[in-house]
Amino acid sequence: MTALSALPALLVLLSACGKDDAAVPFAEVRDQGADRYLGSFEPATSEPDPDDASVINHAFDPLAGPMCMLGGTYRTMTRDQGSDDLLIFLQGGGMCTSDLCLAVTTAPAGIPPLDVLDPAKSTNPFRDWSTVYAPYCDGSLFAGDVELDTDGDGEADRFQYGLKNLSATLDLASATFPEPRRVMLAGSSGGGYGTLIAVMLTRWTYPDAELLVFNDAGVGLGIEGEPDFLRDILDEFQARDLIPASQESIIDGGHLTPLLSWQLDEDPDLRIAAFSAYEDYVISQMYLEVDGDDFSGWLEDELEAVHDQHPDRFQSFLVDGFIHTTLLGTPEGFIEGSSEELDALNELLGDIDSTEVDGVNIAAWTEAMLSGSQDWVSLSD
Repeated sequence: MTALSALPALLVLLSACGKDDAAVPFAEVRDQGADRYLGSFEPATSEPDPDDASVINHAFDPLAGPMCMLGGTYRTMTRDQGSDDLLIFLQGGGMCTSDLCLAVTTAPAGIPPLDVLDPAKSTNPFRDWSTVYAPYCDGSLFAGDVELDTDGDGEADRFQYGLKNLSATLDLASATFPEPRRVMLAGSSGGGYGTLIAVMLTRWTYPDAELLVFNDAGVGLGIEGEPDFLRDILDEFQARDLIPASQESIIDGGHLTPLLSWQLDEDPDLRIAAFSAYEDYVISQMYLEVDGDDFSGWLEDELEAVHDQHPDRFQSFLVDGFIHTTLLGTPEGFIEGSSEELDALNELLGDIDSTEVDGVNIAAWTEAMLSGSQDWVSLSD
């Protein structure tokens, strides 16, 4: 390489070195190494989906880093609709720790045509948006960076590479859609919890885009007064460095939800929507194992605190009952199981049309957020 040809790269390097870190949102977490895998991955193969030619299935070589929890292939899917708007969707599918392991462990090809992922659905607020779809198969809420030997044979058999999978997804997003006008980062359940970390990596990937988040049933609740519950999970996933060291006290109350306030403080262009049912059965009963009334009170208090600090940029949508998520409507297409199991899950999932408060459904509420309407306000039953 000649000195002249190396000049552009040198100028970029000098510019980066001179950049004021204080002006970069979430710089503290970046300095802790949360971006360590960004820019590291590209798919081994990229092929049109046999059932939908508008979708490209991108598969990553497990030997390169990204992989599912049991060592299987991690995939990310894209759909280019020629839009300046980009939806990045983080799928859900449980969580796996040493205490309780209930999680999806595969990343099937294709984008399930469900609610906000269905371009043919007239009520879908994102029907015209380009899409990056990230399946969930790591059991670590897109945050883990650890491999574990769970059977004691001296060989790793649980690969919780959520941070690598997330980084690979964002690398692919950046390569495919380099300059979107708006980015909506949405996630359901485990993917909703995943947005708590992904919002920071997404901002570093797209520093100039308008950034919005829809957290669907993953708003960061733990167990009131028991901060070690969350700390133990973060430690097992080796994900403590994804929380700003100067703000570790935000977990003292037992919840990660206060992280949202810090993120809104850090990024003045960020807006966040949050959905939950007051007694979300999956979170309260299956994972936290707490009383539904306790969960309801914690939920209301935590989200109200975030809203009070950022009344124009954080709104919540809270409904009575036990449903778990609202953005996809049905588990079919991304969760394998018997018809009885799927029927049971269907009873726990809301959708964008029927989930409503005071006559306003999720589809209309989300449209109000996207349009900047004054009708985008917190709603509750």
